Amino acid sequence: MVTSGPAKCEQDGVSARHNSTSGCHAAEFAVFSRTLEVHRGTTLLRKLIVLLLLSAAITLRLVGQVPSLDYRSRTVYFLLTDRFYPHQPYDPYIDPLYPDATNSVDCFTQGCMQEEEFRKYWGGDLRGLEEKLDYIHRLGALAIWVTPLAENVRMYEGGTGYGTGYHGYWVQNYYRVNQHFGDWNDVESLSAQLHARGMRYIQDITLNDSNPLDNHVYGRVYNGDGSVFVRSYQDDFDVVYHGRIYKHYQQTPECQQATTIPDTQWTWWQLHHCLLADLSGWNQHDPLSAQYLIGAGESWIDHGVDDFRLDAIKFVFPDFVSTFTHTMIAHLEQLDRPDPYIVGEFSGGGVGYPKSLVFANHYDDFKTNILDFQLSFELNRFIGGAYEVASELADASKLDELLHRRITAFRGRDDWMGTFLDNHDEIRTMTRLYVLGVPTETERQKRMDLGSVLLMTVRGIPIIYYGDEQYLATYNAPGVTYYPQYVNSGSDDPWNRPGMKAWEQNTSAFRLISASAGLRKSSPAVWRGSYRTVYAKDDVLIYERIQGDDVVLIAVNRGSEANAKLKRSLGFSPGVYRGVIADASPANDGNYLRVTPQGSTIHLSPLSSIVVRK
Repeated sequence: MVTSGPAKCEQDGVSARHNSTSGCHAAEFAVFSRTLEVHRGTTLLRKLIVLLLLSAAITLRLVGQVPSLDYRSRTVYFLLTDRFYPHQPYDPYIDPLYPDATNSVDCFTQGCMQEEEFRKYWGGDLRGLEEKLDYIHRLGALAIWVTPLAENVRMYEGGTGYGTGYHGYWVQNYYRVNQHFGDWNDVESLSAQLHARGMRYIQDITLNDSNPLDNHVYGRVYNGDGSVFVRSYQDDFDVVYHGRIYKHYQQTPECQQATTIPDTQWTWWQLHHCLLADLSGWNQHDPLSAQYLIGAGESWIDHGVDDFRLDAIKFVFPDFVSTFTHTMIAHLEQLDRPDPYIVGEFSGGGVGYPKSLVFANHYDDFKTNILDFQLSFELNRFIGGAYEVASELADASKLDELLHRRITAFRGRDDWMGTFLDNHDEIRTMTRLYVLGVPTETERQKRMDLGSVLLMTVRGIPIIYYGDEQYLATYNAPGVTYYPQYVNSGSDDPWNRPGMKAWEQNTSAFRLISASAGLRKSSPAVWRGSYRTVYAKDDVLIYERIQGDDVVLIAVNRGSEANAKLKRSLGFSPGVYRGVIADASPANDGNYLRVTPQGSTIHLSPLSSIVVRK
């Protein structure tokens, strides 16, 4: 869930190196440390059990196991199963008790544009996803992130903002697969097909909440055998340990205040005790709740999941995050499988939001990287250029400054964070550009391409939102008013989740991403190298990624034709270089790097880029 931008902090985490903090970041660090110590005391026994499991698993691990690719060399493709692709011929699952939860027409081909249609099931499923794995693989993705597949609330609930659980985040049974998507056999088949292609399977899981407390099933959750685990949000008494399965702090002054301010302004206590929207928030300190969620994670691993994306992680009790992730690592070790990549949604996270940095920089505790929202906002501001409102303007020097600051803010682990242009909680980039008044589809696509090149070549693990390679967007959504000053960080639910409309492999976006993903896989400079500024002014950003003798030069121009003349060779031998993405887009076709003994010239056509590897 995305809220407005974080509260300003003078230090914004930049000085957090070596635990030597100052200003507001130091205060956040101290408060969080006290909070963590309190939480740790409640789960010491569980942590000891996890450590024992890890020790035993390491002992059992087979000698000579082939190491997997460094995850930073992978490109991730993120999709909503329901909106990606229905198996053919089109025959969507219809719930016999709630047939109106599925649209009566094929919205993939019929162009549905009513909000009710967007909040019902379209028919995308795991069989359909498996049919399109070669497409994703040819794009260059070596991992897919799939929204939650567990059984969701089943009926369509009327009213704006409700609908069905097509998105996967209103879970009512963590141990069963949503029948709209398939069954356990389909999950295992998907995993096997991914592994056959050298790809990893990232499963989204909701550890913070189950389903809405004020509609649908009112917080009811089931066990794998179909018996009731918790009756409702209000009737959630744990008769074994005599606690509550959900959190109940909404009547406290702190949580009452929390309803009046963005969650980026909440205290640590508010984040860990107050409810997110109207969702039934798990009390992970209740042993039954903790056991249920941990068992669910292990069950998904047993059916083929490799990695996890942890939804709404900033609201989960931090000691439980540690217990969950360490237990998942131990479970995979016992199965003699590689350690997982785990990334969490700390909404608004990144440079400028100290709490997100404190969490990410406690990696040894939580084993959880975070999604870098602040980088997403800045990338979109940069490619928006002069179309942005005054408060959102960002030139090359400002983007360059952020790229340097995030290295220090994340203590050098910024290359492990999940990076993205847009996602299912934000306005799609193509829609943003339309709202800003970029006049033609051609120009919007060129600006989108600039964002994709930046995303694929800056530090971090790039995540491609499904359809960005096809310039997927929803324009002129009925009843929606967009405000340009909020367009880079605002939500667009449900219009940012249309069905895939095309599968072309010759779009400039597809070819740019594919070429860049191939470079990322083969070039340590791109996936782990240092970031060095060459030139950053106005519309042009030029930088190098360097790892030993491996050097990659990237130049991006969001303005008119530009020629950057430099008084050095940039480490390249004399000659003319077109780079690896020259043929991916007509805009890049005329670009070149010319190196002479006297220096270098980089020629950039309008709205274009060049990527050259030494």
